[in-house]
Amino acid sequence: MFTCVLVALAFSHKQANDLQVKKLNISVYPIDLHFYNRQRVLEQVKPVLPKNKKLIGMPMGEVDVAKMESILGKQLLIEKAEVFTDLSGEINISITQRRPVLRVIRYDGTQFYLDQFGVKIPLSEHYTCKVPIASGNIFERYEKGDSVYSFVGKQLFKIASYVDKHPFYDALIDQIFVRADNELILVPKIGSEVIVFGDVENLEAKFKKLLVFYQEGLNRIGWNHYRSIDLRFEGQVICKK
Repeated sequence: MFTCVLVALAFSHKQANDLQVKKLNISVYPIDLHFYNRQRVLEQVKPVLPKNKKLIGMPMGEVDVAKMESILGKQLLIEKAEVFTDLSGEINISITQRRPVLRVIRYDGTQFYLDQFGVKIPLSEHYTCKVPIASGNIFERYEKGDSVYSFVGKQLFKIASYVDKHPFYDALIDQIFVRADNELILVPKIGSEVIVFGDVENLEAKFKKLLVFYQEGLNRIGWNHYRSIDLRFEGQVICKK
């Protein structure tokens, strides 16, 4: 009985290997990010495919899906990659792109993204992600695939993560500037004022004060009435004309 099972499995494996590739399905997530598309995925896996052969019509046994998955998984802008085949003759590639929450410009001009997990990822020549930009007194070391580590870097990641999760602030905040004393200045997309945020201590309370001020204050007197809005002091918002 055991021998029969082994023979059946071997026969099934041979059938799968001999099965010809009929279709290649490529899925890229999230769909609102465009670091990768079908063509760019194909460019990455092309070195794995046998030379001078078309993928469609090739025996499944000649396609190294494990190596394809490994190559895609090593790309710094890809969080997760899965490559698998099915018995209908289809190869399926599914990738999840890393989602930036902040674009960082170091003091020396070096630029990179921080993704939603605080991982440093490179910019792309194909696509620019619309996220807040941090600049100024930033000395965070840039090693691709490294996680944020410095005091300023962690402060920036914390505030960017909060902004990313709240549609109002995400629509409002355009830039974050780090002063020489490491305090944070937020620059809105609209209006002429800047927001003096300080550090990220009591972050949620500061953002709630800002929301109330925009809803009840600036909506009445206008968006260009003040030069700065200071959130650093508990229970109050200090404005300068």
